[in-house]
Amino acid sequence: MRYYEVLNNHFSIRIEHTRAKKLQAGLNLWKFPDVVLLDWGVGSPTEDGYALDPNLLKVKTSLGEPPFTLNCVELKDSLSLDSFRQDFFQCLSNSRWAHRSTFAIAQGVDDELLLKELERLGTSYEVSIITFGLSPDSLSALPNAAVIRDMPDDKFEGEIVPKLSIKQITTGRDRTALDWETIKDLQSQSPDFPEMFEWIAYCLDEKKAYTFDDFKKIKNIKRKA
Repeated sequence: MRYYEVLNNHFSIRIEHTRAKKLQAGLNLWKFPDVVLLDWGVGSPTEDGYALDPNLLKVKTSLGEPPFTLNCVELKDSLSLDSFRQDFFQCLSNSRWAHRSTFAIAQGVDDELLLKELERLGTSYEVSIITFGLSPDSLSALPNAAVIRDMPDDKFEGEIVPKLSIKQITTGRDRTALDWETIKDLQSQSPDFPEMFEWIAYCLDEKKAYTFDDFKKIKNIKRKA
C-alpha cells in the first residue's frame, strides 16, 4: 500500500481483523477491509508534510462536500478462475460504506477469460481493480510488510517500485456519501474505526494531513504530558 501513498498522497490505516469483537460464527464475515486509504482533496505537499488548504477546506465544508475520500482496499496475492468471484464480492461487501472500493491483486492477471470477468464485475459494481504485476518469485522475495512500510521514500522508489508493473483493469466511481449507519456498527465492533475518525478529526482541526503513524505518536506524547 506504500505505492498509493507515494504516488497519490494517500494516507492509510490497516484494519486489524483480529482486534474486532468475537461474534457468532459468520456475523463478521466479509465485514472489514484490509486497508482504508484517506485521500485529501484540499491540500498540497510542503516541506513539512501535506498541508490542507484552509480556504478550500472552508468552501467545501460550507457546500456540504467532503474534503476527503475514504477508499476501502481488499488485497489478494493472486486470483484464479475457481475463486475470483468470491474474492471480488468479499471486496464489495466490506467496502460499501466508504466513498470508494478498490480490489488490488499483487500478481499479474494474464488469463484472458479471467480479465474479461474482472472487467465485467468491476464495471457493473463500480469497483476499481488494479494489479501490481509481481511474479510469484518476486512476490515471495519482497521484504515483509513492516520493513517495506518503514523504508525511506528513496529506498522504496529504488528497490520496490521498479519491480511493479501496474495495470488498471477498471476504474470505479466514488459514492457521494459515507454510509454512517454501517460505520456506527463497524465502530462498535473494531477499535480501529473510532481511531481512524479521531485521526481524521485531528487533521481537520490542525489543517494538516498527518500520517496515521505520526498521529499516534502525537497522541501518545499528549497522553504522557
